[in-house]
Amino acid sequence: MKRILYALMLVSVSAAWLCSCGSDSSSSYSMSASGDCAITAVTMGTMTRTVFTTTAAGADTSYNVAVAGAAYPMFVDQIKMDIYNPDSLPVNTNVRKVVLSSISADGIIAYRTPYGNDSLFSTRDTLDFTDPVFFTCFSSDGTQSKTYRMTVNVHKSNSEDFSWTTEADGVSLMEGVSSQKAFVSDGRLMVFALSGGQPVLLKASTDNAGEWESSPISGLEDMQPAGVQMFGGCFYYVADGSLMRSADGETWEQLATEQPLLSLVAVGRDKMYARGEDGIYSSADGEEWEAEQNAGEISGFPAEEVVSVWGDMSFNSNFTYVLACGKTDDGQVSIWKKIDDANGTDSEPWQSFPQGESGSNDYPALPQTVLLPYDGKIVCAGLNGGEVSNFYLSSDGGRSWAEQTSGFTMPQGLEAESFSMATDEDNFIWIVCAPSGRVVKGRLNRLGYDKQQRVFEQ
Repeated sequence: MKRILYALMLVSVSAAWLCSCGSDSSSSYSMSASGDCAITAVTMGTMTRTVFTTTAAGADTSYNVAVAGAAYPMFVDQIKMDIYNPDSLPVNTNVRKVVLSSISADGIIAYRTPYGNDSLFSTRDTLDFTDPVFFTCFSSDGTQSKTYRMTVNVHKSNSEDFSWTTEADGVSLMEGVSSQKAFVSDGRLMVFALSGGQPVLLKASTDNAGEWESSPISGLEDMQPAGVQMFGGCFYYVADGSLMRSADGETWEQLATEQPLLSLVAVGRDKMYARGEDGIYSSADGEEWEAEQNAGEISGFPAEEVVSVWGDMSFNSNFTYVLACGKTDDGQVSIWKKIDDANGTDSEPWQSFPQGESGSNDYPALPQTVLLPYDGKIVCAGLNGGEVSNFYLSSDGGRSWAEQTSGFTMPQGLEAESFSMATDEDNFIWIVCAPSGRVVKGRLNRLGYDKQQRVFEQ
């Protein structure tokens, strides 16, 4: 009986195909008598997307732009019988009227109408992909069929916008915090802070940022949070010329080093960097230090309000950059950068980025500035009038900075007398504010998108 039903479908589908779709060169059907049936490739046609904006007068408006469906490949999972685009279409793309520019198959293709009937498919058909659409491929000899579910994925939010959530508010341990520096390690927020003038370590799980605990710091009574650096899974700090190290942030020990140090200024992937009396020194283990190539020439190196960041160079993963920003002893804004080669053959000396040449794109030098590497860029934020400032982004390794007022934006109204900021392994930026005790986390939308399967093996 089942074979007869397939044969009847084949007759009706074949007749319809000969009448209405025989000249449709955009679809590829195999019409030889065969038991094969499979959809092998699908390409979406051009669609429209609505973009919402405001006029120069501040009025809301919108306009439509074309979206090339071919730029979002459809993948065919022959095991689960699923067809989908792993790279979702931009937000507000209209999928109620989708035309498939081509569909290839071994067999004859029909699609299921909203009424539950199978209808022969043509690439002239306009389909509504608000919900998945089911396609059935019939073998040309009428003996086999396969039904696929085709889904057109569309982003629900703008991929270049930031989404924020408040993870805690009114954390009482933040009430007496005057300065702080945050790290994320092994799923825990670790904030070095001065609370009531005393150094403490505040900790909370990233899974429950509303529950915090405070621990005293032993062996580092005069700690200033801004000077703490994390390198190789441990924390480091220079106190009275000596380098201190801690595995847990609470108990500190002095390392035996021959080189007197003034302060740590930066860390990279493979080295730490510190100021000495006569220049900049570097170390791979915290115990043996050597002078940098131009250590004696950098009298203008940042000495106050020093913040730093490092990241991979895009052209070669063996190379990293280290950026140190701050102010000189006489209060001048100072930015220095160096390139390191993991192979140790092409490392460059520290170089200064003069300020004032790029005008409004200079380093903002805000109070309590924090630098983070993020999405291949450098993120900067500080305090501005009792609130956490907007983000400033540098896409050129620290030479120029642009304030962000749309898309990549800070949540508004983050009141703070002190704040700290850190990233976790899931690309979330965490911000801790004191004395309000508000804790927020946010992420650039596209960095949180699920990675759908692109390769299928039977």
